[in-house]
Amino acid sequence: MRFARVVPVAVAAFAASVAGQATSPIEPQDFNVTAALENIGVDVEALPDPPAETSAVQRRTLTPCSLACTSLAILFGNDQLLSEGTTAYDSFTATYWSAQQGNLNPSCVFKPSKTLDVSTLVLVARLYQCPFAVKGGGHAAWAGASSIEDGITVSMENFKQINVASNKQTVDIGPGLRWIDVYLGVEKYGLSVVGGRMAPVGVPGLVLGGGLSHFSNRRGWACDNVASYELVTASGVPITVSATSYADLYWALRGGGNNFGIVTNFKLASFAQGQMWGGQRVYLETEFTKVLDAIYQFTVTGSNTDLDAAQIVTFAVAPGIGNLAFANLHYAKPIANAPVFNNWANLTAIDDTTGLRYMSGMADLLNQGAQGPGAYETWWGISLKMDRQLLQFIVDTYYAVYATTANVEQILFIMAIQPVTEGAMKAMQKNGGNAVGLNPAKGPYFILNFNAAWTVAADEAKFHHAINTIIKTVKAEAKRRGLDNDFVYLNYASEYQDPIGSYGAANKARLSSISKKYDPTQVFQYLQPAGFKLVKGAPNPNPP
Repeated sequence: MRFARVVPVAVAAFAASVAGQATSPIEPQDFNVTAALENIGVDVEALPDPPAETSAVQRRTLTPCSLACTSLAILFGNDQLLSEGTTAYDSFTATYWSAQQGNLNPSCVFKPSKTLDVSTLVLVARLYQCPFAVKGGGHAAWAGASSIEDGITVSMENFKQINVASNKQTVDIGPGLRWIDVYLGVEKYGLSVVGGRMAPVGVPGLVLGGGLSHFSNRRGWACDNVASYELVTASGVPITVSATSYADLYWALRGGGNNFGIVTNFKLASFAQGQMWGGQRVYLETEFTKVLDAIYQFTVTGSNTDLDAAQIVTFAVAPGIGNLAFANLHYAKPIANAPVFNNWANLTAIDDTTGLRYMSGMADLLNQGAQGPGAYETWWGISLKMDRQLLQFIVDTYYAVYATTANVEQILFIMAIQPVTEGAMKAMQKNGGNAVGLNPAKGPYFILNFNAAWTVAADEAKFHHAINTIIKTVKAEAKRRGLDNDFVYLNYASEYQDPIGSYGAANKARLSSISKKYDPTQVFQYLQPAGFKLVKGAPNPNPP
């Protein structure tokens, strides 16, 4: 077999040439994948033919994905392709945050280095009908979120650009970056962006799923602060998506997950930012009443008086100490204990790390003590209307159910209350709004999320059952009080939840229509099955 290669065609020229289209990503009915590959300079004759009729022996060696991986090896060589059974392949799968993701075995791992490589990957996957998954940071908890068995895992790790615009209003961010890389890169210019709060979390998953931030009360979520996306569509065409270019797709990408293409660049709005104040305070159970008072008052009134503040409260159990509350308090200005934090002033903390740091330092601090790669993990999330009595019911329910897992070997089992403030929801309405469907007039809300980690694979069902029990109990009580809410934050959702469906029937229908417009054969629904799909609902429809 002779060596094939991708002729270095400029991306701009490519966008004007695929399948004879102008610059439109709308795929014609007579779209031909082979012709599209040839139009970007691929020597298709050097690639293996997709088998039509094969024997049983041939099917074991000429599967769609083995042929697709062989083609990628021909086109890109071993530097960009990892084969199963190699040390590099094993090292890659070990980098996933959760063991469930790392335990899957793709047919190969492809590492594109430029947008044209991503276009080639999409077309090769279509040529052989080989499923694929796309991995940014790999910081999801359930198997198949950004991994795949017997398909192609596409790692975006080579896309690490951080390019600040000359006017310092925007910054181009690569999907291969972690948020700590982003903050360190932009802080050199006296800037920051609305992004993740923990250092190792990847850029693309957080932004496409929404993106809670310490800056959200003033600026909205990360997705609300994307000026434009560079997106490779199902036909392999790279396009720039913004409020004025493919505006429908721009709306869909703001919370719609990975249903519309592969993002190769995020142009984020940037803003002047120096040091900020914040950190964590830890409280014993004797302070829980005041802790709940404080987070309640912040959500319903305090957040409206000062848009620069953020607060989160997490509940846990510490062996030898007992029940604990961890309050993460953050303020976008270099002012310690601003008046918006007055409700915390009379509480006695057993530990206090608050102080002045840059956002990179805050991201590092929040990650200290967090679970690293390789453990079994689960995340779940729901949202509810803020109510002080409901908060007490939730905490009581959590600790009652927690007691049933006390004898199960675990690393952690925590519950967090994260306000979704009126300020954040108002900021979400800019540039045409986002897809998640939160209405400022009906809030304020809070996201209740759960994270458990353990070491024995067989214990997974125990933690799933415990968390599902808490959620069912809490939602029943919230419904009784008229405080329930359908929205599920995509980045906290478990495989048993349907965040896209929780955006409301109208928003889901609009998302589905946009998907079919730009992806008529539904490549990103069926050939990229990883993640939360428009056509499927919950990845696992059978909750414990």
